[in-house]
Amino acid sequence: MTKKRKWIQKRVHNQNAFNIFGAMRFIKQVYFSFYAKIGIALLIFSLSRLLFYLFNTEIFDTLSLWNVLGGIRFDLMTISILYVPFWLCYFFFYKGKAKILKVLFHFSNTIAIVLNAIDIEYYKFTLKRTTADLFTTEGMAGDVLNLLPQFILDFWYIGLIIAFLIYLSYFLYNKSTKGQIETIPIVKVIFVFALPTFILAGIASRGGLQLRPLGVLAASQYASGKNAPIVLNTPFTIIKSSYKEDLKPLNFFEEDELEMIYNPIQSFKQESISKKLNVVLIIAESFSEEYIGYYNPESNFTPFLDSLIDESLSFNNMFANGKKSIEALPAILAGIPSLMNTSYISSKYSSNHINSLATSLKKQGYQTAFYHGGTNGTMGFNSFTQMAGFDNYVGLNEYPNKEDYDGNWGIFDEPFLQFCLRDFNQMKKPFFGSIFTLSSHHPYTIPEKYEGKFPKGKIPILQAVAYTDYALKQFFKEAEKQDWFEETIFVITADHTSTNLLEEYEGVPGTFEIPLIFYSPKYIKPKFSSRVTQQCDIYPSIIDFLGFEESITSFGASVFDSSKEGFSINYLSESYQFFSGDYYLQFNGEKSYALYNYQKKRNSRFNRIKNKSEISDSMDTKLKAILQQYNSRVIENKMIERND
Repeated sequence: MTKKRKWIQKRVHNQNAFNIFGAMRFIKQVYFSFYAKIGIALLIFSLSRLLFYLFNTEIFDTLSLWNVLGGIRFDLMTISILYVPFWLCYFFFYKGKAKILKVLFHFSNTIAIVLNAIDIEYYKFTLKRTTADLFTTEGMAGDVLNLLPQFILDFWYIGLIIAFLIYLSYFLYNKSTKGQIETIPIVKVIFVFALPTFILAGIASRGGLQLRPLGVLAASQYASGKNAPIVLNTPFTIIKSSYKEDLKPLNFFEEDELEMIYNPIQSFKQESISKKLNVVLIIAESFSEEYIGYYNPESNFTPFLDSLIDESLSFNNMFANGKKSIEALPAILAGIPSLMNTSYISSKYSSNHINSLATSLKKQGYQTAFYHGGTNGTMGFNSFTQMAGFDNYVGLNEYPNKEDYDGNWGIFDEPFLQFCLRDFNQMKKPFFGSIFTLSSHHPYTIPEKYEGKFPKGKIPILQAVAYTDYALKQFFKEAEKQDWFEETIFVITADHTSTNLLEEYEGVPGTFEIPLIFYSPKYIKPKFSSRVTQQCDIYPSIIDFLGFEESITSFGASVFDSSKEGFSINYLSESYQFFSGDYYLQFNGEKSYALYNYQKKRNSRFNRIKNKSEISDSMDTKLKAILQQYNSRVIENKMIERND
C-alpha cells in the first residue's frame, strides 16, 4: 500500500469520526433547543394552574401532587395543538428563521397565558373552565369589549400576572436559544428529528395511546369532581368545546320502557274556567338564595323580597339549571336545560322548533314582550326570544333616556323597571311581560344618588342586590295602583347564583340555590314549600295555574301538581347533578359516582352511594331516562310534538 493511499484512508477514517461526532452534537442541540421550549410552555401552564388554585382555595379541596401530574397530561395535549405553527415551522428551520419561530412561540404562549389567567377570577362566577361559547355566542364579543375597561380596573392584578408570565416566557426562551444550530439539513430534519417528533406530537395531540382522545371527563382520573377543574386548563376546554359534538344519542332503555320511566310531554286539561291573568316574570340577575333574608336571617339586603315572600307561594329547595344567564333563559321560558358543554342558545340546536311560555300564552290571545336593559343582542337573548315566540324584544336601544345608563352594562334597574311598568299599561290585556334585571351583574354599579343608602356587606355584589331589591319595591308600589294588578300573577326567580357568602352554601346545592316566588294576592295563598323545584318548572307551572288546556314538552313539572314529584337537573364540568327528595346524585355520563343527603347538611361531603343503593339506583334510572329523552329530542328536533 502506497503512502498516499494510507494517507487517504486515514483522512476518511478521521472524517467519519468527525461526522459521527457532529451528528451527535447536531441531535443534542436540536432536541435540546426544541424540547427546552416545550418545557417552557409546560412550566407556564403549571404556574397558571397553581395561580388558578391559589386564587380559588375557598372553592377547592387541597391541591395534591396527583392533581398537578394529571394536569401535565392535559397541558401536553393542549401544547401539541395550540403551538402547531411553532413546531411545524421548527421542522423546516433554516438560517434567518429564528425571529419567525420566536414570534410563533410567543403568539401561542400569550394566548395560553391570557386564557388561563381569565379563569383565575371568571371561574368564581361560572364554577367551570371557560368554553368556546364565550366567543361564539351572539353578542358576547360586544359585551366583552364594552366591559373590558371595567374588568381591567377591577381585576388589575390579573394584568400583572399576565405580564409576569409573558416576561418569564420571553426570558427563558432567550436562554434556551443560545447555541442553537442555525442551519439544519433537510435529510437530517426528516429522519433524525421531524419523524420521531411528529409521532410524539400525534400521540400528545390525542392525550395518549388510549382508544378515544382525551376529554374533559378524564380529569376525574386525577382529582375528585370538586378538584377536576384544577387538572384542566382553559385553552383545553375551549379547544374541546369548539369542535366537539354537543350531544350523542343515548340508549339506556328501549322506547316503551323509556316512556314509562320519564316522559317530558305534559298535558294540562281545563277543569274549570281558565284564568286569563296577566303574567309578569321577573328574572333577578345573580340573586343567590343565600342573599335573601327570608332564608338567611343574618342577611339584611332584601327587606322587600322578604316581605313579599311572606305573602307568596315560595320554595326553599329551588335550583337553577345552570351557572350562566345564557343557560337560564331556555330553562325558564321553555323548560329546556343546557345539559351539554355549550349553552342551548349557542349550540347548533338553537334553531330547533320549541314551545315556550310566549307561544303557549299567545295561543290564548296574550301580547308578549321580553325586557332586558342591556345592549340589544347581548348573549343572544334577542335571537332566542324571537325563536321562543315573543312579539317584542325591548332592550337598551328601545329605552328612551340614555342618562340612566350605568356606564358599563345597561340601564339601572329602578328606572328600567318603571319603564317596563309604563309599557305594560300600553299593552293589550292579557299580557305576558318577562323582565331580566342587570344591576346586580358585575361591576355592581348603583346610581350615584344612592351611594351610602344600601348596606355593602362582605362581597361587592350585596350592595347591588340591595339596590335591586329597592327597585323591585318601587316597581310593586306603582304596580299596585294599576287596574290590571289584581288580575296578574307575578313570578320572581334568578338566572343563577353568584359568589358564596355563607359556609352552608359552599357545597353543590348552594352552587345552584335560587329563589322562586309566585305572587298573586287574589289567587294564591301564602305558603312555604320544601318541594324540590327548578327553573324548568316555571313554564309548566304557569300554564297549569292559569288552567289552559295545553300539551307541552318541558323538562320540568308544575309545582301545582302534587301527583308529580319535583326534581332538578343541571350540568357542570362534565358532571350531572340530579336533585330529588332529600338527596342529590352525581353522574359522569357513564355511571353515578356520588350520593349526598343535602337536607341534613347542605355542604355534606359524606358519599352515601354505597350505603343507600336503593335510593341511588332509583335516581340513577330516572336521571338516565331524562338524559335519553333530552338528547334524542334535541338532536332530532322533537321538542314540539307533531300530530302527523
